[in-house]
Amino acid sequence: MNLITRAEWHAKKPSANYTHLSSTRGVKIHYTGGRVQDDLPESGNHDHCAELVRAIQRMHMSGGRGETYIDLGYNMVACPHREIFMGRGPHVLPAANGAGLNSGHYAVLALIGSSGFTEPNDDLLNGLVDAIEYLREHGDAGHEVKGHRDGYDTSCPGDPLYRWVHQGAERP
Repeated sequence: MNLITRAEWHAKKPSANYTHLSSTRGVKIHYTGGRVQDDLPESGNHDHCAELVRAIQRMHMSGGRGETYIDLGYNMVACPHREIFMGRGPHVLPAANGAGLNSGHYAVLALIGSSGFTEPNDDLLNGLVDAIEYLREHGDAGHEVKGHRDGYDTSCPGDPLYRWVHQGAERP
């Protein structure tokens, strides 16, 4: 697994202390919910992944979706180059699963959207599995893998990723 630290992707510091999680039932998979450029998976475009993660962090911390978070709402982010960005990390309460649902599962974002790049490639799926395994090993995540829409009224993580989750979230 290629893990990109918060320092390496130039993350802003959280605006408050994180809430500790000792363990979770598992992981919930998310997508950006917006347009992701069609050519993001191309090998020369990995720099755009870090830009996208920083933009999402800025949006979360500025209240761009109606709620202001102390940091990026996800524990980890997988990109279509099989690289993993450290978000809040293991043993930290996410902010992305929905009110009352964050303590049950870690949140892992896939850099894939509802338009543009919408069909996950093998590197993105492998990266998601890498992030899940990392959270199991380092964050005491249980074996559940669900989509954000499981228990919350949303289209997230999109139909292609949701099918993958319900087919067992296995490596391609």
